[in-house]
Amino acid sequence: MRKASLLPFVFVMYAYATGGPFGLEDMVTTSGPGLTLVYQLFIPLFWCIPVSLVSAELPTAIPVEGGFYRWVRAGFADFWGFLAGWWNWTASFLLAAAYAVLFADYLTDYLSFYFGSVDGWVHYAIALGLVAVICYVNVRGIHAVGVVSTILEVSVLAVVGALCVVAALEWQHHPFSPLVPPHAPRFRVFGAGLALGLWLYSGYEQLSSVAEEVENPQRTYPRALVTVVPLSVATYFLPTLFSLAVLGNWEKWHTGYFSTAAQLIGGSWLGIPITIGAMIGNVALLNATVLTSTRMPSTMAEDGYLPAAFSARHPR
Repeated sequence: MRKASLLPFVFVMYAYATGGPFGLEDMVTTSGPGLTLVYQLFIPLFWCIPVSLVSAELPTAIPVEGGFYRWVRAGFADFWGFLAGWWNWTASFLLAAAYAVLFADYLTDYLSFYFGSVDGWVHYAIALGLVAVICYVNVRGIHAVGVVSTILEVSVLAVVGALCVVAALEWQHHPFSPLVPPHAPRFRVFGAGLALGLWLYSGYEQLSSVAEEVENPQRTYPRALVTVVPLSVATYFLPTLFSLAVLGNWEKWHTGYFSTAAQLIGGSWLGIPITIGAMIGNVALLNATVLTSTRMPSTMAEDGYLPAAFSARHPR
């Protein structure tokens, strides 16, 4: 089966770790616009950059399928290795389901706006249909996943870049003001925003689970991380900065607000592409999540922790 080269692998990693700026909007109202922007710039210094350095070094030294599961098992013995693999695999079920449902939410809302109320079964059918398509792509192998991720994420970056350019030309407000919401509880301001920021900048180690399927992992992983980490920071920071600089209405931000912000800044010609970009981002996240999570039960089965039928190398 064809292995992943550098460029597709970069976009698979970016899709899993970032996918786009969508999902951070509640951070603005919770922590304030100023602290949100500070978090987006400084959390990488003590969180995702150290993790990315580890994620660059270990695949270079131990480029095995299963990645961090097998690293933990080698370093801390079987019990902790099993837990690392089992916890990650079970959590991935929730992540994958959430991305499929979010895509269906966006699409049914869009259809309802133009065609009236959409029945509940349509929502389920859309989510299940998306899962089926992504499973087919993943069955084709990591190269197919990389090609699809590249197409999806280039589309997302194009519309987010358009939002940044249009907003930059209409700068009106101080985006860092206020630093934190007035009279808000300190734990809510600092703790909740920090937790969300840590979640936004997580996932760089997850692509280690496909190390055997990457061309020349000793070079590909470090080079991919050098590209993806700055791109992730820019993806979160720039659209937030420019949208706040134009609108100045940080109190109104909520989940999915980038679509509203784009509509207010550029009208339908910008709002609709950003909404479609959010949908595409969820597809890319699902695509990358299925890729990385399915390698975990396969390698655990090879090591005897799950039935042999879960292993990709098990004779059918």
